[in-house]
Amino acid sequence: MKNILRIIFLILTLSSCKNESGKDSAESKPDLNKEIIKEQKTELTDLTIMEIDSLYDNGILTKKFYPNMSACGGGLFGFYYNNELKLIDSKYQAELGYSSKKIYWNGKKILKIRYREYFAEWGKYERNYPPEKVEYDPNKMTYSDTIYEVTFGDKYEFKKMSDNRLISTKTDSTLIEKLTDCGKRMKTELESINE
Repeated sequence: MKNILRIIFLILTLSSCKNESGKDSAESKPDLNKEIIKEQKTELTDLTIMEIDSLYDNGILTKKFYPNMSACGGGLFGFYYNNELKLIDSKYQAELGYSSKKIYWNGKKILKIRYREYFAEWGKYERNYPPEKVEYDPNKMTYSDTIYEVTFGDKYEFKKMSDNRLISTKTDSTLIEKLTDCGKRMKTELESINE
């Protein structure tokens, strides 16, 4: 954030610089323009999760679509800033549910994974409405909606949530390994469209 403020300061300084003739003094100082552009490109590569979300929400990231079905993610999109992958968004859809993954990147490191499972609860439905006694009614189907969030780095955090309630913070290392492996595979899949 400090770097972004520095860039804004440089831009404001550049825009407020006028020489005595009233013309932009930037014309006489092209090095300052180059410095600002260089500063923007280098300082905004190490983005935080909040900054990536902000760029995504404001439509600043460049969206690329993986034309095939991802092996572990389903429909796959990559979001880039300065040609560097910052966010993966994937969704694997089935008839009565889906799973989705949002994976935040900083270079080759995963910053955060948000994994959501939204599926029909067939076991519960069949206990309440046995197929041999009752005809199937999709209006009576219930769904599980579980979100897993894993944040890596200095503040490692694991959360399992449902209905906006925290269910558990107990680390599920098998799930984390599966999700990180999938994230790396999806990154490789996205890189293949750039070749």
